[in-house]
Amino acid sequence: MPMFADSRRLILAAVLSAALCAAQAQEKAEAQARTGAVADSVTSVAGIAAGVPVNPLLPALGMAFKAVTLRHAETLPETERPRAYAMAAAGWHGSAAGNTCAAASALSGGSFLPACVVIGVAWGWKTWKASERERLDAERCAALRASSRKPKMRCPVVKVRVEPVAPHTFVAAQDLVAP
Repeated sequence: MPMFADSRRLILAAVLSAALCAAQAQEKAEAQARTGAVADSVTSVAGIAAGVPVNPLLPALGMAFKAVTLRHAETLPETERPRAYAMAAAGWHGSAAGNTCAAASALSGGSFLPACVVIGVAWGWKTWKASERERLDAERCAALRASSRKPKMRCPVVKVRVEPVAPHTFVAAQDLVAP
């Protein structure tokens, strides 16, 4: 039996690592929402396998809810989709982070399980803030279409180019010359 416990921990660690790598991908809102749905589902199952005390039907119900949410987001107008996908991605990525923390906590005795809620909320907030640019672009596009009275007009996507900053040189008091 101890040999099985060691292999279970190894498999669980591999699954959680893969889920975290998937959760860190920065993509468009729809792809990020789909990635978050998968990461949340995988980490939910992994958490149950690790011994987190939840109903085993919860991941199955969650998958059905995710499918309905993604289907609903596809039917929204183009300008509202980024916000819906970003909201779903934030929730699911935050849940995946919390599930990962809960699984790690369960494997270590459950001592830091309450902190996992905070970690999940913080990760969800980070994901939401990361999608801000895309959501703003969608709002600007809607305003441009409305003002031009061309509802099918394709909006330009402007990439912001960041210029490197010149290295700051240190000036000491001895380097200054009096007038």
